[in-house]
Amino acid sequence: MAEDNLSAVLYGINDMRLEQRPVPVPKDNEVLIKMEAVGICGSDVHYYTNGKIGPFVVENLWLLVNIH
Repeated sequence: MAEDNLSAVLYGINDMRLEQRPVPVPKDNEVLIKMEAVGICGSDVHYYTNGKIGPFVVENLWLLVNIH
């Protein structure tokens, strides 16, 4: 298995960056699943373009997608 993967990380409004990130190591009572495909929700677009959707504001770095 790869040690890292390409991830889309949201840093702020209209600021999404593709980064190599380490594949997490599962802890006790956790599992790591292989992703075959991913998608985004319409609310993700609001977070990207506005930094929020309704009262929900992105306050920290947000990993949107693991591209593997």
